[in-house]
Amino acid sequence: MDIQEMKAQRFPKVTEQDWEKAAEASLKGKPLAALHTGTYEEITLKPLYGPADRSPNVEQYPGLSLYTRGFYSGGYMEVPWKNANVIRAENGADLKEKLTAALHAGQDAIAFEAEEAAALSFAEFSSLPLEEHPLYIDAKDHFLAIASFLLKQKPDKLTGAAGTDLISFYAKQGLVLTEQTLALQAETMTELKKAFPELKTIRIDTVPYHEAGANAFQEISLALAEAVFYIEWLKEEGWSPEEIAERMCVHFAMGSQFFMETAKLRAFRQCWATLCEAYGITGSAVKVSIGAETSSFTLSKLDSHVNILRTGSEAFSAVLGGVEYLQVRPFDELSGTPSSLGQRVAKNIPLILKSEAHLGKVADPAGGSYYLESLTAELSRLAWEHFTALEEAGGVMSCLRSGKIQKELAALLEKRSSDLAVRKKSMVGTNIYADLTEPKLIEKPAFSLLPAENEADVLQDRISKISETTTIAELHVKKSGDGIIPVKSQRLAEPFEKLREKAERIGATAGIICLGTLKEFKQRADFVTGMLAAGGLAVQWSEGCQTVEEAVEFVKESGLSYYCICGRDESYNQFGSQLASTIKQRHPGVRLDLAGRLPEEEKTQWQQAGLDGWIYSGQNLIEKAIELLDHLEGVSAHE
Repeated sequence: MDIQEMKAQRFPKVTEQDWEKAAEASLKGKPLAALHTGTYEEITLKPLYGPADRSPNVEQYPGLSLYTRGFYSGGYMEVPWKNANVIRAENGADLKEKLTAALHAGQDAIAFEAEEAAALSFAEFSSLPLEEHPLYIDAKDHFLAIASFLLKQKPDKLTGAAGTDLISFYAKQGLVLTEQTLALQAETMTELKKAFPELKTIRIDTVPYHEAGANAFQEISLALAEAVFYIEWLKEEGWSPEEIAERMCVHFAMGSQFFMETAKLRAFRQCWATLCEAYGITGSAVKVSIGAETSSFTLSKLDSHVNILRTGSEAFSAVLGGVEYLQVRPFDELSGTPSSLGQRVAKNIPLILKSEAHLGKVADPAGGSYYLESLTAELSRLAWEHFTALEEAGGVMSCLRSGKIQKELAALLEKRSSDLAVRKKSMVGTNIYADLTEPKLIEKPAFSLLPAENEADVLQDRISKISETTTIAELHVKKSGDGIIPVKSQRLAEPFEKLREKAERIGATAGIICLGTLKEFKQRADFVTGMLAAGGLAVQWSEGCQTVEEAVEFVKESGLSYYCICGRDESYNQFGSQLASTIKQRHPGVRLDLAGRLPEEEKTQWQQAGLDGWIYSGQNLIEKAIELLDHLEGVSAHE
């Protein structure tokens, strides 16, 4: 075939029906629905999406209508995203040094942890290049202090965002703010609006909800519900809806479900545009600042280098979804103080996305995907329904006071944790492919957090007291609010981390009694080894046992207190329940399990012979590991 003939070749046209027939043939009798998967948003994902799945209302170009495809027609080519990784430092000199290095290496913004930099003095704060770069600061408990510093310094121009979410941040601590505290916050925001009209000080932060287990549409709906609270609250303080929207910054955490997280940001813009229309907000005020950080919810202390893959994927989905700024967490952040390598990798991830993947040169990298457009439309619908339900129940504050939101989030967190425990969902290095030889993450002293001692006071009085040596901590105000059920968070890996810590402390080791030849026992022995490793238990395999006596001899020589029998079902029939009874007779203190499941009649025989339990696919490995570690700890304590 010459070159011209090759150029003339065409792939045969394949219809969706052709694909379905091929898929059904490969499924060997199973229905096509077997390829459908469910999500925590209760959306059913199909294996193939086509033109019929496209939303009829999808915009053809970015910068139009509901802004699904972005606020700007040129996308990142018109307004590039800002790399705004959080600089972590405990004193002013360290902060300035790290910030200077980061800005030189490609960072575009000033972002730091106000809680960790509470010892920062006014003089040190004033020396930062605040007018040269946008700010993206989550001030948390220190918003009033940061605001006081800014109003005292009075730089000519500030851009970016600096604020605290008065709802989600305090809900995480089990509080809703009182009218007195809200009045002080409103006064501070008003003064900042006058002094720095381009600085966004109304922060909507969905991270606490994300870390408590929220799904994608709940994060969107809670952001919308908070926006309604801020609009209605500040309208009473004399602000117009447009003024409020212009000073809002909505911040999301990006989870591990790549396409869902991309669709989350796209769906939020749709819902936000609809909310703005309801309030008569038009023009540039609709183009709200949207930021994202990679999730702490998905980080693990176990096999911590896998966190690089997690943060890389999460950063990628954020960029595809369309953000104004991006914050990537160091992979070893859970050590307390990230290493220089961790900070370097976090800095380089967005640089690679921008300069090597060239995502900054495409107006809408995710546009045109039938799957993403369909997912965006479904998320938008679900988020709006949930948002209206919250409003009908009295709004976000009322739902927090009643515990409605906390109850919903707790149920989802339990579901996520359960799915990991039974391995319905995988977390590499944690519940699957756990490597007990992986060097343990060395924990370093965390940055100290200085307590608040001051009572709320008049803003101008606080500003007048600032001197060159005044620190953020000295202006910090005590928490004040009404108690509610906290929005409780827990990283997904935490239960496994606790198991591994206990297993390491007691030196937990299990014996694997391998029946027959390697080919006969390896599959189940590998499965049991992997399952036990997730709970922190090291294993010792026997040689292939051909007789009951060989198995008993392995138990005698290894001298362990727990064993699992592994082999084919045929091997179990060959050895019979006498294997368990013989081991128990000669070593009565040993705990004995069997890999797999047997018919009820055989199961009963093995149990009567002394078998203690089973290890099988779909089992709750956290519950099983707790059971085994308690046994091993008891034996160790007795010895």
